[in-house]
Amino acid sequence: MNKILTIGKTGLHSNQNKMDAIANDLANVNTTGYKKKKVSFQELLLNQIHQEDVLLSENMNPSGINVGSTSRVSGVDFKQGSIISTSGDYQLAIEGNGFFGVRDENGDFFLTRNGNFHINEDLSITDDNGHNLEINVSVPIEEWRTGDITISRKGDIIKDIDGVATTVGRIPLYYPEVLDSLISLGEGKYVNREGITLYNSIDQEEMFGSIVQGALESSNVDMSKVMTDMIITQKAYSMSSKAIQTTDEIMGMINGIKR
Repeated sequence: MNKILTIGKTGLHSNQNKMDAIANDLANVNTTGYKKKKVSFQELLLNQIHQEDVLLSENMNPSGINVGSTSRVSGVDFKQGSIISTSGDYQLAIEGNGFFGVRDENGDFFLTRNGNFHINEDLSITDDNGHNLEINVSVPIEEWRTGDITISRKGDIIKDIDGVATTVGRIPLYYPEVLDSLISLGEGKYVNREGITLYNSIDQEEMFGSIVQGALESSNVDMSKVMTDMIITQKAYSMSSKAIQTTDEIMGMINGIKR
């Protein structure tokens, strides 16, 4: 009986982890560049059932019972989100492989698919958290910060200077050698794991997708699938809870008989 209680308890914990991930996905369904979480379930230790433990049928195959299950967020689903048109010159989306590079006030480097950038009064180009967009500048930004700019699909920043279309910089894209090695930091930002090669679109252009100016990538959360997963998870949680309740009632009956 105690083993059944243990199995039921691990079932509650496992499905609660799944519900937490679902709730996080639902909360970020409208977050630019958000990527949904992947949750994996795993059996805990399997105990073999032997003939001396319980009466088994001669026709029964070797059998066992595990001591429950566990679940965890095993990764991020980097599937492409929908591209939505916008009006900002520095609002960018990526079609295909790649991440933008940004740096915080301490100079720490992160990767993101959220291309909602803007230019500030101090000439910095940042996201909404104040993290600077990584740009290879070839012409000082004060010479092209005003007026319209064009950003090509490979990231070239083109500005009309004295009637001449001039490439004033380039926005590189980045991509790790092992995509699943990225560590999620929240708010759509990731850090590359130490020892994993990080490629860039300047040295390895053929590996990368295209930058779309005046557009943003939406979340890749599929509402219909998430709602279905939520219903299934709630049912599984309820079953584990019912198993614990029923076991407790049976143990109470047994204890009553012993008295």
